[in-house]
Amino acid sequence: MDLGGCSGDNSTLATGFAVRLQPSDPDIETIVGRIKSSDLDLQPEFQRGEVWSVGKKRRLIDSILRGWHIPPIHVVVDRDGRQVVLDGQQRLVSIRDFVNGAFDIDGAIEPSDPIIQRLHGCHYESLPREVRRAFDQFTIRVFRVTDYSPEEPGELFYRLNQMTYLTAAEQRNAFFGPVRQQVKELVQLLQLKEDNHLLGFSNRRMAYDDIIAKVLCTLEAGTLSKKLTASDISNRFRKAEPFDASHFSCAVRSINTLNAIAESAFLTKNRFNKATLFSWIIFISLFEKRHGNARDVLHDFHNFFNNERDNVQFGYGISVVDGQVRLSELDKKDRHTALMRIYIDRSSSRVSDVSSVVLRDFILWAFFIDYKNGESFARDILSSEKFRILVSSRRSIHPPFLESGSERIADLNVWGSLH
Repeated sequence: MDLGGCSGDNSTLATGFAVRLQPSDPDIETIVGRIKSSDLDLQPEFQRGEVWSVGKKRRLIDSILRGWHIPPIHVVVDRDGRQVVLDGQQRLVSIRDFVNGAFDIDGAIEPSDPIIQRLHGCHYESLPREVRRAFDQFTIRVFRVTDYSPEEPGELFYRLNQMTYLTAAEQRNAFFGPVRQQVKELVQLLQLKEDNHLLGFSNRRMAYDDIIAKVLCTLEAGTLSKKLTASDISNRFRKAEPFDASHFSCAVRSINTLNAIAESAFLTKNRFNKATLFSWIIFISLFEKRHGNARDVLHDFHNFFNNERDNVQFGYGISVVDGQVRLSELDKKDRHTALMRIYIDRSSSRVSDVSSVVLRDFILWAFFIDYKNGESFARDILSSEKFRILVSSRRSIHPPFLESGSERIADLNVWGSLH
């Protein structure tokens, strides 16, 4: 078959292949009728079964009620003229189930809409007449696949489902509001890049945006002790109100300080990952709130901390008794080794649970008071209760720096507070 080269006629190119995709725009009433009459088969052999949760089905119905775009459906027309769903099964099942009364409308789905709020709890049959009419007349683009060779529908199905799933940060990027703009400004401010010797990851999937969003939400919440989920952050992006100027400016100062630290930091084997970058920005934010510019102190401490981390030799000063890790001695080196092991573990696994977030912060401060002049700075910056916890844990007779012991001593609720 001669396609005539790259400059060939498109019509010649189109007729050179067998498969045809014929578009149509039937309304929901027509589609549901075809399903009920079995003219439209929702469960061909290659499909994955009905897997959407009720919550996801409700969001699809919510989109239809709002008049939003629904991705097109692809159906294969078999030899008997019967339509078999190639792509879009879950959407059609959701519509069928709603029409059959399997679930009701959730009027609380964001963004809030007063019309849909009034429909909360309604099933299809109980919808007001004008709403049900609009729902029935909602059209969906359907592509009918005809004139195909045996292998073509399967290949089309494979390619349609070769989608890249969006990260939470990539999804939030679609919220055009003041929160998104603030996050973008801070990401632009962050001078650490993947080629920097201090940063071990790129922004390819908007990872920087995700971390900055978590920082702003944490500063606003005023605590590390509350589990911050992707849904919590997305809900904040939906709001029309920006972050308070005090929290935004604190984040700006913290990032500027981190940039300054990075400019003259020594080479280290241990670069920031997502968890530790978040922890260091939060750690710096307390200095910026209470002490102002302490870049020189924090630069030297950052080098000190990374030197300690680079030099940690696993197993030094550690023994296992009855399955519990214990310190063989209580000198400073053993304490640092045990602490650093916890820090490394909680930076690479369970990184986002509350105990990991709080423990990383606690360990940064535990190292800081062992650093020169660290105790005087900590006394000025931390609350009296947190400072007392730090000092007493350092001087404890019993080995405090076991993982579970650290959680008890730090007291996750007390240490988690950023006030």
